[in-house]
Amino acid sequence: MNVLLITADTLRADHMSAYGYWRETGPNLDALAREGVRFDRFIGQCAHTLPSFTSMMTGLTPFQTGVVATLHCVPDTPSGRLSDGTPVMAEMLARAGVYTVAVDNLMQFACHPSWFVRGFAEYVNPNPESFVTALVAERMNEVLLPVIERLPEPFFLWAHYWDPHRPYNQPGELLRPFEDDGSDHVRTTPDGRSYIPTWGTIEALERATWARGEQRDRQQPRIGDARGMIDAYDGEILYLDRHLGAVFDLLTDMGRWGDTCVIFTADHGETMADHLTHFCHVEALDACTRVPLIIKPPAGVRVTERVQEALATHTDLPATILDLFGVAPEEPMHGRSLLPLIQGETDAHRDHVVSSGMYLLDSDGLWKSIEVSARTERWRLRRRAPLGDDYPREGLSLSRLWEVIARLYEDEPEYELYESAADPDELTDVSAQKPEIAAELGVLLEPAVSSEYFYEAGESDG
Repeated sequence: MNVLLITADTLRADHMSAYGYWRETGPNLDALAREGVRFDRFIGQCAHTLPSFTSMMTGLTPFQTGVVATLHCVPDTPSGRLSDGTPVMAEMLARAGVYTVAVDNLMQFACHPSWFVRGFAEYVNPNPESFVTALVAERMNEVLLPVIERLPEPFFLWAHYWDPHRPYNQPGELLRPFEDDGSDHVRTTPDGRSYIPTWGTIEALERATWARGEQRDRQQPRIGDARGMIDAYDGEILYLDRHLGAVFDLLTDMGRWGDTCVIFTADHGETMADHLTHFCHVEALDACTRVPLIIKPPAGVRVTERVQEALATHTDLPATILDLFGVAPEEPMHGRSLLPLIQGETDAHRDHVVSSGMYLLDSDGLWKSIEVSARTERWRLRRRAPLGDDYPREGLSLSRLWEVIARLYEDEPEYELYESAADPDELTDVSAQKPEIAAELGVLLEPAVSSEYFYEAGESDG
């Protein structure tokens, strides 16, 4: 038995045809979902990269590991690192005799997060010559396919694709591969705003800027507006899907498809023009935290339902993979194996997921989240740390965009409540109408808010 964990970067579930999106963005992933199990409410641990992947490798939440920030351009950071004493999944598998390989480039971040290398017999960087997000699926497959051809068994292989993360650098014919403009899908919010589901309000889509005009919805020189960005994002998903098809074909040709568990997921999603930030991933909302999870089990694992409605999260992945190999976790995990759900042995898993979002460097030198949310099957409560003019800005100065977003947060309400089941775009805040629900969900946020990794205004400013 083998496990192939494929992670896409910045892929929101609701832009995948496997999840009901009206554009056919992923025929190969559609087929994978039909053969396996699609988790409909897979809610990520964080709205950005490093914490989410750390949870995938440790089975712990960002507020347990202290990895709450993505320091891709921050060298020599004294905080935001995983403790060397915290075991990671690959180490446990290697000690159990599984051959472990990663094709990934997260070690290329400026903070050089060494825990992604730990436990892998081979850690192969597919693009050491360029910035991490410049990696395209074609180059990834040039490195990955030869690795697959020579793998001994049993193996655990982690393949990290960067599509559809910006920059949208797919071939030109996939920059705008879909003809529809979304006009057949326009809906109206209870307060009278017109919007296209998973895209944003019509007003935001037609406006050229956000953040009080400081930021533009474009990627020069190829794309000039918000709708073009969405078209290119969807084209990147289709581009990724075509290259995943080559991986699936190779495993089939080698006779390994049946004995290999294929797990497909993503670290986080992306806002389009639907929330406070445009074409960014910092907000702890479904646009950034509801990501795909498709599991095609190996032969011999019974599947009872092809669509699984139970809540699950990134920390469940290492618990599941260890369970597949019959390996017990060496330390307690937040996550739990999904195999009982897949095999119909239980209909309950967890009743909520807590996700984190935007972050800053506190004046005591610790990276901290300034946004957290609790997601249940029906509701989402979002809490932002109250920010005044005196909050720490040292870490934000490393990124102009981060400083712009932090200033936006100054004017936003501390709490927002969304009925996500009825309002999947989470456009209508009902906290004023449902204070009792907000209070109930607020209790779920306490472990995160009370940790040292959540920023509270005034706690260390002086």
